[in-house]
Amino acid sequence: MTAPFSSFKSGDLDGLLDVERLRVWLDAQGVEPGADLTVRRISGGMSNESIGVVRNGHRFVLRRPAVIALERADRGMEREFRVLRALEGTDVPHPPPIALCTDREVLGSAFYLMGHVDGFTSLQRLPEPFARDARLQREIVLVTADALGRLARVDWQTRGLAGFGRPEGFHERQVGRWLSQLDSYRAREIPSIRDVGRWLSEHRPTEWAPGIMHGDYHAANVLVAPDPPARIAAILDWENCTIGDPLVDLAGFLHMSGTSERVARLDRAAVIERWEQSSGRRAADLRYYTALYTFKLAVMLEGVYQRSLADPTRGDPGPMGDTVLRLAREAAAAITA
Repeated sequence: MTAPFSSFKSGDLDGLLDVERLRVWLDAQGVEPGADLTVRRISGGMSNESIGVVRNGHRFVLRRPAVIALERADRGMEREFRVLRALEGTDVPHPPPIALCTDREVLGSAFYLMGHVDGFTSLQRLPEPFARDARLQREIVLVTADALGRLARVDWQTRGLAGFGRPEGFHERQVGRWLSQLDSYRAREIPSIRDVGRWLSEHRPTEWAPGIMHGDYHAANVLVAPDPPARIAAILDWENCTIGDPLVDLAGFLHMSGTSERVARLDRAAVIERWEQSSGRRAADLRYYTALYTFKLAVMLEGVYQRSLADPTRGDPGPMGDTVLRLAREAAAAITA
């Protein structure tokens, strides 16, 4: 989704879809019925795949679980599509949802179709004039924070997302949930992680307002529009979206951007101020949220590390294991800051 279709990842679909069955389904949905169909694989993550679809000169993206899918992957497709539908008519940039399919007979899993969005991620080699304009590069960071703030401002209940998540007791559930997941790996002990858990349990926020959380907000999941001025074309990959505390998203975005030269040229306070302006919320003290984000991410990636140890096809698991330990140290540092 981040590049022209001519530079798609691969023409090899690896059993991800049956072209003729997709053609029949597209015809039934009224998506350029009867026209020639071209499909190409764009990208594949650990859980979901994005496949480019071209019909009658119009470009679309098909989103579906990986061939070896995570548990409840079909439900995840339905949730992603529901969020995109809920965001229609808001000022939150997102790919336009077109149709959802829950009939596993079509492609072997649930999937949905959305419109293609032109743009680039700021992790790529920047196109001109962004590559040589430091002002535009700084503005990319600010408009990325602004888009996240606009998401936090959406009235999720009037947008039909009641019941989408469980905001009641959100913070009370966090430590127990993630330590339970860590214990399920039955593997190594991660230094300081349980100390962080105890601190989080003792420092839960007492006043906060639920909002839409993206759950994985960072530069790789944000498309920047291809031409100036700097603006966000679409937020991607909604698989971790829920109703919770949007300050976790902000802390995660700041953490993931912490080593970015473009963020360093700004000021962390400027990024937070832009988020506050667009969200209508305050972010006075992010210590708890930074600790929670790094604590949670360490546990999640420990699961990836342990699965990699058991699966030789995943390559060298060492770097992932080191990343987990680094995140645990960062979580411990956050609670003493």
